[in-house]
Parts: sequence; structure tokens; C-alpha cells
Amino acid sequence: MSVRDYSKQVARRQRINSTSLVVGVDVGKAYNAVGFMNKEGKVLDGGAKVSNSREGFEQFTKMVEDLKARDGLRDVLIGMEPTGHYWRKLAYFAKEHGDEVRFIRTTALKHHRELDESASAKRDSRDALTITDITREGKYIDTVIEDGGMRHLRTLVKVREKIQKRNASAENSLHAALDDYFPELKEIF
Repeated sequence: MSVRDYSKQVARRQRINSTSLVVGVDVGKAYNAVGFMNKEGKVLDGGAKVSNSREGFEQFTKMVEDLKARDGLRDVLIGMEPTGHYWRKLAYFAKEHGDEVRFIRTTALKHHRELDESASAKRDSRDALTITDITREGKYIDTVIEDGGMRHLRTLVKVREKIQKRNASAENSLHAALDDYFPELKEIF
């Protein structure tokens, strides 16, 4: 780790103060496992599961607000592993509610899990707390979650690129089959 990277990590860790609620989310297709910690690493709640739906997100918001009120916390920092496309709904929902959302690298989660002696098997609730701890330590990726027109434009560009790649691949496969089975076709047309 370079000195610059270490300085960035220290600055991230310092952004988390005594009024911060750190949330870790292990994102899944149907359900998200959630863990909560304070700045010192005390587990405030762990192992909760919320559905990956509007109702689940509202339940998640209620859990966050209840913990903030109970423990006198104001700021919320949410860390999550961006799994497939399932993270998007929760991330945009949290951003709409003014919460800070950051991402954890899959490799960081795997290495952190390997260092934990009791974590021999993968469990969503354990991963949620591991993600919470990694976020609390400032080992997350600073990301910009775009919204509105820019988000839609980026999504459309990605879809267009995928379609172009598929079309090129299909065209190449067709040319290869024609060259194998009908090599004289080019001379006829």
C-alpha cells in the first residue's frame, strides 16, 4: 500500500465519528443481510435480513432510524459489496434518503473473511458484519452513484455496447460456418 493510499484510508476512517452509524449490507437477489456498528466497532445489531424490495428498503430505513434514535447517532455510512445488479435498488434508495453509500471490493471481503478464524464457512449475516467492519476501517471504494439522466444514459450505453458485441460475435460465427460449409458462396455472390 502506498503512502498516498494509506493517507486516503486514514482520512476515510476519520470521517467516521462518534455520531456515525456504520451499516454493512451483503446484497442478494431476494434478501439483503444487514449489520450495524458504531465507530468503535461495537455491533449494534447484526444478522437482520430485509427483502430486496420497496417494503424491505422501508423496513431497512426504519431499522436505521431506530438505531440512530436509540444510540444518539446522526450520520449513516452504508458499505456494500456490489453484487451483480442487485445492489442498485438499495443504493439508489439509500442515496435518495441522504445516506452515504460506498462499495467494498469482493477480494477485500474474501481476505477479511479468511483472516477471521471463526469464519470457515460463508454466511450472509457474517458477511454483512464483515462488510460493516471493512467500511468502518475506511477500506472502501470512493464511488459516485449517478442518478437521473446520467444514470439512464450510462445504462443505455452499456446495453448498446453489449448488443454490438453480440451482433459482431454472431456475424463472425455465421462467416465461419459459411467458410467451412459453403466456401464457394463468396464467388457466387
